[in-house]
Amino acid sequence: MRKFLTILIIIIPFFCTAQKQGNIWYFGDSAGVSFNSGSPVTILGGKTGTDIPYNIDNQEGTSCVSDSAGNILFYTGGQTIWNRNNIPMPNGTGIMGGVSSTQSSLIIPLPGSDSIFYLFTSDEFQSFPNSKGYRYTVVDMCLNKGIGDVVTSQKNILLLDSSTEKLAACEDASGSGYWIVGHKMFSDEFNAWHLTSGGITNTIVTHIGTIHGWNSSNSTWNSYASQGQMKLNSTGTKLALAIGNFDPAYLDLFDFNDNTGIISNYCHLVIDSALNKYIYGVEFSPDGSKVYVTIFNNSGTSQIFQYDILAGVGNCDSIKASCFNLFQSNNNLRFMGMQCAPNNKIYVVSSVNQLGCINFPDSSKLAANFDSIVISPGNTWNYMLPSFIAGYKYHNGIINCLTDEIVNVEKIGNIDIYPNPTINNFTIETPQFSTIEISNIEGQIIKTLTSVGTKTNFDVSSFLSGVYIVEVKTEKGIAMKKFIKE
Repeated sequence: MRKFLTILIIIIPFFCTAQKQGNIWYFGDSAGVSFNSGSPVTILGGKTGTDIPYNIDNQEGTSCVSDSAGNILFYTGGQTIWNRNNIPMPNGTGIMGGVSSTQSSLIIPLPGSDSIFYLFTSDEFQSFPNSKGYRYTVVDMCLNKGIGDVVTSQKNILLLDSSTEKLAACEDASGSGYWIVGHKMFSDEFNAWHLTSGGITNTIVTHIGTIHGWNSSNSTWNSYASQGQMKLNSTGTKLALAIGNFDPAYLDLFDFNDNTGIISNYCHLVIDSALNKYIYGVEFSPDGSKVYVTIFNNSGTSQIFQYDILAGVGNCDSIKASCFNLFQSNNNLRFMGMQCAPNNKIYVVSSVNQLGCINFPDSSKLAANFDSIVISPGNTWNYMLPSFIAGYKYHNGIINCLTDEIVNVEKIGNIDIYPNPTINNFTIETPQFSTIEISNIEGQIIKTLTSVGTKTNFDVSSFLSGVYIVEVKTEKGIAMKKFIKE
């Protein structure tokens, strides 16, 4: 009975200062990291990379989302949506993100909802000329008894018929919606989709910058130019992208208008094409003053460059001149995808199954302090870390599916828990003496008290943030009620 009711009872919303929606990372071949303690800790059990149709190391882009207490809700590599129990959602297979797409997937909460999420996907360059393009799929966490499932009528909805392997998102100027940005292949066309509480309400098209796939130096088309990350800064005012696996290596920088979705002020950076270098990873520093890129070549040299976006008050030539070689490896230690973490450090994928880290990314030059090995996230992977909203500006809290659920109260009498939500303690009032068990949302018993009086105070200051079930047992029966620990 407990297991059934635990699944049935769905958590109610609450507001708290903790914003931990990007704290759990699953990527590569079952690799994982948690930032819930502040520093990265290896976690196992993730399923990314386990369902791909060929070489497991080719799992590139992934995306994850947690609630505001840091509890994983679901994650994906762009092909299968895995629930919090690391099991595919019933309708979560056959998602059309490319397994080898740099940024195959990006999960965005529907504004105004704690339970509805939009999963945006991009295809991989290997699919050309039969690209599946940019698409979205809607996940409702209130389906499947609160574990979540895909809304079948909103699965793989086409947004754009041709995609590069790039997806980025930021909060809009109002703070009540999001911009999701993609780039059309063999084109200079950006698409910015505006996600509001009403769904995707607008699409802004901007033609600007490099034609992706066109090599002007030898007048040829190359679908490899699809690869490489695209990022927006945390304030939604700058956009940078790599045109990767493509010689010469290109980094393009733009202004982004988070009010209109328009992209402008093109700054084209060519990175030392004479050395046959290829670019892949891109990330902004937390304060937006720097942009970092990862570079490699076929001779085994890999580098991390820093650009000062504020150089010359943002003058393009001054930004080019500010290029600083933060780190260089000549021993086949290849650096690839980059992601700014909730602790304001930038983590970098390396080819030795370790994560490197830019410890102080807002600082200039060597003060940024790059450490090539900081943590092993378990198992193996290649290329990429998960994609998140810029600056982790998520607004989803604890999932709200049903009103507060009480079972069998009519047999026992009224049960009252207050304050609810609570931070340190709560009081429970029952009409008679009882035995009380407190369990977490997974059904694990946390605390048991016997011969409890009709009014009892509980200290829950040591409990982790989340949802708990109070089970009251009396001679007349059993009743359950939930409370929130903030």
